[in-house]
Amino acid sequence: MAPLFRILVAEDDESFLDAIALLLEQDGRFVVCARARDGREAVRLAKEVAPDAVVMDIEMPVLDGVAATRRLRAAAPELPIVAVSGHDYEERVLEIRQAGADDYVRKARMAVELRRVLVTLLGAAGRSARSRA
Repeated sequence: MAPLFRILVAEDDESFLDAIALLLEQDGRFVVCARARDGREAVRLAKEVAPDAVVMDIEMPVLDGVAATRRLRAAAPELPIVAVSGHDYEERVLEIRQAGADDYVRKARMAVELRRVLVTLLGAAGRSARSRA
């Protein structure tokens, strides 16, 4: 079996966290290597587990997704980061893009778009799951 892309998912809503993990793991190309429930935990876990990509909720407690993305981008400039949110506030999307998120997916569109966006970003970053095997 081919190696999988290792994804860190940062989401404070447990039901959405489970839904994102299920969506990714059912695909067969991804494994959720860590789950964070706030931005501070996401930054800490990213250092510990070195994921291939991060799925980052914008609105989270302790440290929001914008601040966490800024920290992750400073520490790992090539790490693909996909922002997700249940809201479509243009100013928050712009903020997280400026903080370093590579793309944005609305939670309502995750089932259709998230896997495609991750595969595109991982390919563009030259992160081949096979090359790590």
